[in-house]
Amino acid sequence: MKLDMHVHTIYSPCSINPIKMLKKICNKKGIIPVIADHNYLTKLDFGIMGEEIATNRGEFIGLFLNEQVNNKDIFEAIDSVKEQGGLIYLPHPFDSRRRRSLCRYNILNDKEFIKNVDIVEVFNSRCITNEPNTMAFEYAKRHNLLMGVGSDAHFPWEIGNAYIDGLNMLDTENPKSLLNYLKKNNGNLKYYGKLGHPINIQRLSKLSKKLRDWNIIKRGKNFNKS
Repeated sequence: MKLDMHVHTIYSPCSINPIKMLKKICNKKGIIPVIADHNYLTKLDFGIMGEEIATNRGEFIGLFLNEQVNNKDIFEAIDSVKEQGGLIYLPHPFDSRRRRSLCRYNILNDKEFIKNVDIVEVFNSRCITNEPNTMAFEYAKRHNLLMGVGSDAHFPWEIGNAYIDGLNMLDTENPKSLLNYLKKNNGNLKYYGKLGHPINIQRLSKLSKKLRDWNIIKRGKNFNKS
């Protein structure tokens, strides 16, 4: 069993991952995805429900959510995640190329912030170089934080670019199940990761947004878990 802790769907304006195709690819590759659309809680019948939340001091992912988080103050947003029993996951925290990365907001060394962090993304496939991933790994080690990885897939061909491997069992509705696995394996986390092609990041995501603006691509009908 594999776990990709950062996947977008067509509900993110910069992604064109159709729900049915995403489910089919994940099933074929044996991947459990964390669904983390931008500022939108997409509720599906597979994977772990999350949201990539943009705040006044950068973005983070809330994992195991039941309700969408709309707070713009970063600490209020964190509280909203914690009140749901969710986890705080830091995606690409040192990728300064992205305008909402946490490294651009002088927050990563804030003691109040650090004590609320559960997991740090130490490999993100959409970083142009591996330097931000190395910095994230060193940050997680320095602060004794758990580590995760994510493809950050915005397109179908990016699914599977990064994942944690070797999970025997994972309760996708129970955050303790994930925490226990990561704690047990944090010193020797088995994962796969490769950097994606820059054209996906620099050109195609921008094109996807323009196609949305022109109403050529539209969000499909969402559906809740039964």
